[in-house]
Amino acid sequence: MRAGPLSNSEVIQTLNEKFINTWVTLRELPELIEGAKGERVSLFARSTKDYYVYPVDIQVLSPEAVVIMHQPESKFPDQNRAQGYLMLLEYTLAEKPLLESDDLSSLRKQLMEVSNTFRTPRAGYQDYTPIEIDTTPFEHGGTLIIDIEVGEGEATGSFDLYDADVELPTEGFPHDALASVWDIPPRVTGQIIYRFKHGQRFKLGATGNWFCKEGSTNTFIARVSVVPAETEEGEAS
Repeated sequence: MRAGPLSNSEVIQTLNEKFINTWVTLRELPELIEGAKGERVSLFARSTKDYYVYPVDIQVLSPEAVVIMHQPESKFPDQNRAQGYLMLLEYTLAEKPLLESDDLSSLRKQLMEVSNTFRTPRAGYQDYTPIEIDTTPFEHGGTLIIDIEVGEGEATGSFDLYDADVELPTEGFPHDALASVWDIPPRVTGQIIYRFKHGQRFKLGATGNWFCKEGSTNTFIARVSVVPAETEEGEAS
């Protein structure tokens, strides 16, 4: 973490300005729970232990010691780690943060389901199958969720989300991508989550990863939904 998200200046600024930061080792929790640092710390330690995942678990707790978010470091994505970490922090600052345990089925607004194919380019290049996504009806913004299921073909899939005004690159690293999920093997699912502040249009680019055989293909299904942000009146948009 120190060499990844915690070396990112935007992450550090967000943590310093909007959170009280600390860390604790697993072996210290029993002593803290027993009250070595006081009743309030004991309350926080008990909540932390209830969610802890070995060896490192990122947690955000409310002032009442309620766990708002926890993310096992071992399950953190290998790519765009700083961006992913910032996204998790933003969830915790929302009025209704999204947790792993939340039933999002009642919150999600289904937008579309798309079936298509992607092709593997030469290493260092991009050969995107583009999918257009329109969230303009959600004027107050929300959280875009794209569940991606890769088919049974040969190629492994990589998927990048862009602003609609960005021209999809044909080579090089996808630096302009807003969010990504890479290296999804055949018959495996992945997910892109991106919080947007106002309704806008996006492009999802699907391609084979650079380690597959050039020209190999596969199918995919992208299920796109939005969890609307809260309006000023407190009603879902």
